[in-house]
Amino acid sequence: MATINPGQIVYLECLDQRLYVEAIQPAGAVRLWCRPLMLVCHLPYGSKQQQMMIAAAATDPEACDLDLYDLKTAPDLVWPIDSFKMAFDTDFFALLFHLRIADDSGPEDIAKQHFQHFLHTCWNKNNSEDDEPQASTKLVSIR
Repeated sequence: MATINPGQIVYLECLDQRLYVEAIQPAGAVRLWCRPLMLVCHLPYGSKQQQMMIAAAATDPEACDLDLYDLKTAPDLVWPIDSFKMAFDTDFFALLFHLRIADDSGPEDIAKQHFQHFLHTCWNKNNSEDDEPQASTKLVSIR
């Protein structure tokens, strides 16, 4: 993983979802403090296909089959830094711009539910893949 600097847009992927966040700052050597911005759902499996679908949606957001959730009111997150990948800023900003001007993203509660589900799924998936015991494998929400 390349060095992540404050203000950079990075993302986490889990199954058919991608969470875009803004890096606030590294929290120690192994974690990143970040601000969730947008969750994209219903991506095809496989990173090349996922990125191609994101790029296509950024070009024509009205025709995309993705579900986009604005997380502007979601709480900040501290997550293992090695899980993040660098985002293509142009694709991300085009989708976020479309989401915010459309203003039909539904109630904030729906976005927060999808966000919480994503975090729990991602956390459980990552912990089930690790063979080494963890000091704490429980995910705690602060809301």
